[in-house]
Amino acid sequence: MTLSIALRGDTARFPGNTLPALRSAWRAGADLVKIDVHLTSDGYPVLVDERTVATPGSPPRPVAELTLAELAGARDDVERRIPTLMEVAAEFTGDEGPPLLVDSASPEAALAADSLLRDRVTARVLHTGSTETLAALRAQNPDARLMIAWDQPTPPSESALRGLRPTYLGTHHTLITRDSIGEMHRFGYSVAAWTVNDFTEMTRLVGMGVDAIATERVDDLVPLTTGRVQGGVQTTGQL
Repeated sequence: MTLSIALRGDTARFPGNTLPALRSAWRAGADLVKIDVHLTSDGYPVLVDERTVATPGSPPRPVAELTLAELAGARDDVERRIPTLMEVAAEFTGDEGPPLLVDSASPEAALAADSLLRDRVTARVLHTGSTETLAALRAQNPDARLMIAWDQPTPPSESALRGLRPTYLGTHHTLITRDSIGEMHRFGYSVAAWTVNDFTEMTRLVGMGVDAIATERVDDLVPLTTGRVQGGVQTTGQL
């Protein structure tokens, strides 16, 4: 079975990393919702696409230099409001919501996110980020589930990932073949394909047995991964 990952929520309908986008991806049937987490200067994990944000009357500044109050006033449109991770946790980490794929911008953000989410069904949270970020997270939480970005068609060496013990390797979809998936599986890794917005490529990857696909077109992907009927034809996920 191939899982669907909605990148920043349903960005075809709403601004990414906002509560409306996350809710829409959930309603569409996404298996995971990927969010980008940054830490404010006063220690709050928040969801933001970029590392810099422009506040009224000021040039863009790094999120890490802004307080939560400053970020709260950065956007007038309520649909584009920057949510805190606590708000997201209240909606998306219980039994009703989809699991979260948390992409942390720094080790500090990852540790804060893990501390906040750990008591809210840890098994439903997957973390990703830089190697440094994942190493800090693994040191804090030996049971954390990790996805590491991997840009090679062959599995990483044991020394390359010593101590990280990732569950998933996130790989660009152009590097993935049926043979490479089989080899990754033999080494004990699940394979996630990034970023796939073309329906034909989604079909190819599902047919080869990739474990997860990350997309900005969740409405196209979910019917493939669930085998829903589309236009009178049953999509089974097989080529």
